[in-house]
Amino acid sequence: MFREISLTLLLGLALTGCATVAEPLIARSDTAAQQGNVPRFAGKLAKPGGEGPFAGVVMLHGCSGLNPHYDVWSERLRNWGYVALQVDSFAARGAKSCFDFPDLSHLLLERSRDAYEAKSYLASLPFVDPERIALIGWSHGGWVTLFALNMEEKKNDPFRAAAAFYPFCGEPLSHLSAPLLILAGELDEKCPARMCSFNMPTVKPVHEVILVVYPDAYHCFDWEGMNLEYMGDRYQYNHEAATDAIVRLRRFLDKHLK
Repeated sequence: MFREISLTLLLGLALTGCATVAEPLIARSDTAAQQGNVPRFAGKLAKPGGEGPFAGVVMLHGCSGLNPHYDVWSERLRNWGYVALQVDSFAARGAKSCFDFPDLSHLLLERSRDAYEAKSYLASLPFVDPERIALIGWSHGGWVTLFALNMEEKKNDPFRAAAAFYPFCGEPLSHLSAPLLILAGELDEKCPARMCSFNMPTVKPVHEVILVVYPDAYHCFDWEGMNLEYMGDRYQYNHEAATDAIVRLRRFLDKHLK
């Protein structure tokens, strides 16, 4: 179980100008605290040096849970000047992967709620600008990202922007609550890019939706060192796609958060 980092400690880190790298925490939002609920999520927080206020990014992992791949992304986001919060949707529920849940559609809803609880938590921190918080998800976390942007009851509490790496595009992309960048591999059969193409808006949406499909790229194309086949699906790092995705994501976040 993660140790708890108090808001007092986080404030002290901000005032001293120290940078935190993937600090573990268990967070409870004001809403959850008022209701007397157990924390909705555990996670890890990283912030740039200085007082801020900084823009924030909520990060949603894939079906295998948090791992060093997301630490790499968290550090990258911190270096770009963002506070990065990795949400661990599994640890808080005593699970290790998506396969520990009998109803994946219910998990989709629960993780979407996690995303907004994490947004609320980030917004409460003194070094985060509550008006500049984005959402990024990978694989199942990418699917959650699309679902979260479609939640009607959350349309009055939108993220500033969102990005999804190789998501399952089971959601229509026409009426999202925030600008969206999707990065997908053409050879990905686990979460086919063609599903994203099928669900793209047919008329100009309120918020931009950008779909980038990389030829010769499989699932997990941004995961350096990844190269395996599991249950008939290919997971493989693609340096060219990963490099381009990093550049595109940074430009997208800078456009909407700075």
